[in-house]
Amino acid sequence: MEESQPLSGPLALPGAQAARGGMDACYDGQGHPQRCLPVFENAAFGRQVQVTNTCGSPPEDYCLQMGAPGDTKLCHRCDARDPDHHHNASYLTDFHSQEESTWWQSQSMAFGVQYPNSVNITLQLGKAYEITYVRLKFHTSRPESFAIYKRSQSGGPWVPYQYYSASCEKTYGKHEGQYLRPGEDERVAFCTDEFSDISPLSGGNVAFSTLEGRPSAYSFDESPILQEWVTSTELLISLNRLNTFGDDIFKDPKVLQSYYYAITDFSVGGRCKCNGHSSECVLNEGGQLVCSCQHNTTGPDCEKCLPFYQDRPWARGTAEAANECLPCNCSGLSEECFYDWELYRSTGHGGHCQNCRDHTSGPHCEHCQENFYRWDQKQPCQPCDCHPAGSLSLQCDNSGTCECKPSVTGWKCDRCLPGFHSLNEGGCRPCTCNVAGSLGTCDSRNGRCPCKSKVEGYLCDRCQPGTFNLKPQNPSGCTSCFCYGHSMVCAASLHYGIHYIISDFHQEKFLGDQRFSYGQPLSLTFQVPPGGSLPSIWLKLEGAGLALTLKPSSPTGTQQPGQPEEYLFMFSLQETSEDTERLLPAFHFQRLLANLTALQIQVVGPRSSQVILTKVQLTSAGPGLAPEAPWVEECTCPRGYLGQFCESCSPGYKRETPLGGPYASCVPCTCNQHGTCDPETGICQCLHQTEGPSCERCTPGFYGNPFLGQPDDCKPCPCPGQSACTTIPESGEVVCTHCPKGQRGRLCEMCDDGFFGDPLGTSGPPQPCQRCQCNENVDPNAVGNCDPTTGHCLRCLHNTTGAHCEQCQEGFYGSALAPHPADKCTPCSCDPKGSARDQGACDPQTGQCSCLPHVTGRDCSHCSPGFYDLQPERGCQSCKCHPVGSQENQCHPETGQCPCLPGVGGVACTRCQPNFFGFSAKGCRACNCSPLGSVTTQCHENSTCICKPGFVGYKCDHCKENFFLTAQGSQCQECPICFSLVKKETREAFLEQMEELGSSMRAARHQLKAASKNVNCTRSSLEKSCIQLVDIETLLQSTELEIQQASGVLTTMVIPQEVPNQLTNWSHLATESQTLVKSHTDIATKIEAAARRALLASNTSYTLLWSLVEGKEAQEIWHELEDRYQEMQKAQEELRTSTAQATTEAKSVLASVERISSEGAQHLVKLSTPEILPPTHLTRDLDRKLQDVEKTLTAQESMFTEAAQDLLATSQEELQKIQPFEQLREGAKTALTLATSSKAKARTTISDSKNLLDNLEEMKKTFPQPKDQGALRRKARVIQDRLIGETQKKTKQAEKMLGNAASISATAKKKAKEAELLAKESTKNSKTLLRESKQEYRQASKLTNQARGTLRDISRQVMLSRERRKEMEKVDWAGTGPGLSKVERNIQEARSSLEMDIKVLSVLLNRLGKLDTHQALASALNESEQELEPLRQRLDRQGSLQEKLSLLQQEAEQQELQIQDLDSDLKEIHADKQNLEDILRSLPEGCASWQ
Repeated sequence: MEESQPLSGPLALPGAQAARGGMDACYDGQGHPQRCLPVFENAAFGRQVQVTNTCGSPPEDYCLQMGAPGDTKLCHRCDARDPDHHHNASYLTDFHSQEESTWWQSQSMAFGVQYPNSVNITLQLGKAYEITYVRLKFHTSRPESFAIYKRSQSGGPWVPYQYYSASCEKTYGKHEGQYLRPGEDERVAFCTDEFSDISPLSGGNVAFSTLEGRPSAYSFDESPILQEWVTSTELLISLNRLNTFGDDIFKDPKVLQSYYYAITDFSVGGRCKCNGHSSECVLNEGGQLVCSCQHNTTGPDCEKCLPFYQDRPWARGTAEAANECLPCNCSGLSEECFYDWELYRSTGHGGHCQNCRDHTSGPHCEHCQENFYRWDQKQPCQPCDCHPAGSLSLQCDNSGTCECKPSVTGWKCDRCLPGFHSLNEGGCRPCTCNVAGSLGTCDSRNGRCPCKSKVEGYLCDRCQPGTFNLKPQNPSGCTSCFCYGHSMVCAASLHYGIHYIISDFHQEKFLGDQRFSYGQPLSLTFQVPPGGSLPSIWLKLEGAGLALTLKPSSPTGTQQPGQPEEYLFMFSLQETSEDTERLLPAFHFQRLLANLTALQIQVVGPRSSQVILTKVQLTSAGPGLAPEAPWVEECTCPRGYLGQFCESCSPGYKRETPLGGPYASCVPCTCNQHGTCDPETGICQCLHQTEGPSCERCTPGFYGNPFLGQPDDCKPCPCPGQSACTTIPESGEVVCTHCPKGQRGRLCEMCDDGFFGDPLGTSGPPQPCQRCQCNENVDPNAVGNCDPTTGHCLRCLHNTTGAHCEQCQEGFYGSALAPHPADKCTPCSCDPKGSARDQGACDPQTGQCSCLPHVTGRDCSHCSPGFYDLQPERGCQSCKCHPVGSQENQCHPETGQCPCLPGVGGVACTRCQPNFFGFSAKGCRACNCSPLGSVTTQCHENSTCICKPGFVGYKCDHCKENFFLTAQGSQCQECPICFSLVKKETREAFLEQMEELGSSMRAARHQLKAASKNVNCTRSSLEKSCIQLVDIETLLQSTELEIQQASGVLTTMVIPQEVPNQLTNWSHLATESQTLVKSHTDIATKIEAAARRALLASNTSYTLLWSLVEGKEAQEIWHELEDRYQEMQKAQEELRTSTAQATTEAKSVLASVERISSEGAQHLVKLSTPEILPPTHLTRDLDRKLQDVEKTLTAQESMFTEAAQDLLATSQEELQKIQPFEQLREGAKTALTLATSSKAKARTTISDSKNLLDNLEEMKKTFPQPKDQGALRRKARVIQDRLIGETQKKTKQAEKMLGNAASISATAKKKAKEAELLAKESTKNSKTLLRESKQEYRQASKLTNQARGTLRDISRQVMLSRERRKEMEKVDWAGTGPGLSKVERNIQEARSSLEMDIKVLSVLLNRLGKLDTHQALASALNESEQELEPLRQRLDRQGSLQEKLSLLQQEAEQQELQIQDLDSDLKEIHADKQNLEDILRSLPEGCASWQ
């Protein structure tokens, strides 16, 4: 520590002493609290510093770069053991002068002190400090890279404070800079190169300020983030990289000894952290440095309030407010509280008191606790003590009285009212004692009822165990079970009824077994003469050796007038009636009644008194009687007893006392389960080869333990010939006493050691003992080498196994029978990567391991041919070499690279290399695109190249039409403007013809409206003629609208330039357009002439049809004629429209597919063209592949061209053939409209109906279909008969409506003839239409075949595009995948649409081909229209192929832009790479090495 530092020396104490007090006092002169801070000090002075590296151990020499001040020599020695020559860590924080400086020093670079090895210096402050700066003064040059870290708390993570480095990004991954914007996280360590220069060579300072560059430093008290940022308990200086002159690379020892770390001063400026609540830090009892806290705070850093000072939240003391902790208000009744945020938010005081005394509660102990009360506030709180079950609330009133529930009483509601019991949450419950079993009311505390002697239960409602038949008149409540003393479980029998034994003064009736009278009354009736006195009566019973006396109940007397008085004495035959204090037990009383031998009546009284016994009655029971006698028992007998009263023994049991009677106990027979015994005498009858009184031993010739009680206890002796055997008592084993010679064992069942067999045949036929055979694979000196029964060897050696050690163990292979042990079994050593773990080890003979799929080799260590990449648990995967592009289906066993044909690339040889095409079995050919005319050296799959503007040809090697080669020969220039004039003239001719066609449609629609008015048709009219007029008008409107749309499209259409590689050109199209315009003009002229002829014919037939107003037969005929005309008209229009649309659609699809294929190929070429040219040795292969692709594409292009030309020619022919149908349709439409209106006005004509019918008969002959003519004839006959009867009535109506019917009739006749001629002409036209339809069917069939061929070509193009896409997926090129996928999807959609359209056309053509002259042409044409309508709608709706092609074009342009951007980026990268290479070449030799 230098003397010049102001914070050293007397201003700071060593770390082992307490920090001095600060200048600020924690209270002012008036005693008011204020912020106070400890003294600002050098926290590092005198503290022990820990370093990870120090010179001198072992001693070493170090040299100076240049002489330091005062030094006279360049090299010195560092020795840790020498006090004069050591430089340990104590010199970092000691006191020294600048003239006699001391320093810490690390080992030199000769000991490996250089990056990436670091030297760490750790300073433990002993407590949290708020650090202001960290200063380091280096004795040598400052390091190139070092960092400062801190810990905010002991044991916490190291947080970076500051980085110093001339290579921030490389060393620490940090950007250089010390700037933070307001709002950013300020706990960020900066990295700077400010102190990373090698100069000065000695005495360089590094000062780090913790708040420098932190926006919140000027509001430090309001920034908890910065307060935490400056807090530190430990500091770590990590020295990472030495500064050198670069001469260390020569490894000169003297040079390496001159590079080391050396620091003369380590200072840390800051204050002991006390958060503004203390002015000094002191040592506590444990010797730790803590704050001497004021302001009612506590903690090592005064970071919390004292326990009872929680009235507001703790806060750091600031210059504006001391934020001292305030005491809680607990009314003097508590010394504990906690901070309550909700209470503080609502009242402004957060101290919530705890453990209030004297039964008080509340945040300030201001009121009594719940369930306490007091008379006034001066008295202490007293408990209410309300009974929780008996009171409605535990809270009492101010007098302490509780509110009781119903049936509860008492001041504290703690007892029940009389008649209630069991105080609980619901109050008290009423007593419910059973009257038959209880002696009175229940206990009011628990509700338990007082029960009779033989009754139990909470309510005295059930008999005690051993009793039954609860009755009120029974003094004991229940009757004891008798059951001859064998059971205590019984119940009332349901099979006995009441029986009365009435005396006839024969005592025998009352004696004997009277058990059924137990508990029942015996009544005696006495007559007492007048004036006589009633004596005392007792009843004496004797039986079973017992005698007792019963006393009667109070006698009841009756007297009839003039008769002696009679008294009734009742005796209850049970022990409770005995006249003694010691009552006889119930069982003995019943035993007495079971054998009652004497019944005596004792009378005690004056001798002069005379009484006469007049009646004796005993209540008893008998089986099957009524009413039921419930006092007769039904016993549940235990094991060994039977009978209703358990009076008999069960089978297998006997009387414990032979012939002891029903009172004697039943015990199991003692025959050891080998026989039965007599239940009364107990004598056994033995079975199972046993004998003895209890069957306790086996008969001679058998052995066993008969006492086990099993049928097979005694078994024959298992000795040869059933010889003698004995049983060992301790183990129970059977041992034969005489074994045959050569056998041994307990049962003579084994052979001697080294032999095997089954001499007794215990496991099959007897076999003699033989010597074991183990093929010399056992130790002959060992015992137990084989199993003595089977001969299987048990101790095989040499890795053998098997019954005779004849095979190798699992995991070994070879011959276990080899003569020498070294030639026997060998380990399998299967490769763990290639072997199948679940299939066991190798083959025991050949050693072949169980290999995973496609793995081979004995140990499964390599892949099978055609497979590679051996992986555990998976095996090898297939090479998948392309069968066309690879030389063979084998690849590199690790990389999977297949051997490719010339010009073919990819891991699986699935694509052509760049600048090659024509993927085939011969490889790929070179594109050979013209460098002058092509955009890129990559060509399409058809060998055509992407041409620059103005160039055409497969290789872009000549100018296209209307272009010429410039004089320099570098580009093709466009021809003069005359070509544009031709385009303009063609467009104007089209527009003029479209306008003339629209005018013709408008004129026809105006004529139709006039005709509709003439026949009085309205929009709501439902007549068929009017409906047809509306339909025709709608058709004309839609046609006019389509013409207008076509004119608009033609006006705004931009005529494109010719597509490269397309054989047609715009001049040819213009010529065809002019021819088409001329054709349309001729068609319009013919339509107009036909319309005029139809109008003239309709006017002529108007008068004729006027007379048909009331002729229903004629009306029906005209309806049919109208339907036929309408169907013919629709068929002609639909056939023409559908054919034209199909032709146009096919042309459009073909052109779209060609354009898509061309554009897709261009994109694929652009995306797959690398910036670096392919290697020279592949040029010949690429040329050959390019020639193959050129041939393929030439054939495909010619096929597409021929298909397009055929489609165009067929479409023109179809249009020319449809022109007569259009003329016929327009003429028929106008004629039908006028004829319909004329027919509607002719309903009043009737006078010439007969002549009209004759004319109609002649018209029927001209109809083309015989079945229709027959129907008309039948209708005509029916209508003729009906019309003759109505002629007279309708004549008057006709005269009123027309007046001159005769002239109109003549005119109608004339018009009818004209209509007949028109019908004949229509028939001829229909036949002509049918012939032309068949011709069109043949043409459409041809068109379908051509379209199918085009579809096949498209399919091939799609397959090629898919293969190209798979190749491009392997190219690391950004943004190409989605574009190719989209192109492929669009091509697929076009292909699907064309397939569906061809299918519809095929069905239609098949249907038209089956038509004949007798088939309904109208129905066939209607069905054709329905099937063609979806096709037309799909082609007309938005989202057609043209729109998809437009989207594809846009995406292609975007991808071209992306490729251009990538090209520019690659060029920049190449330029940077070239610059770096130039820099490396310019460096002197030995400075760097590069390849």
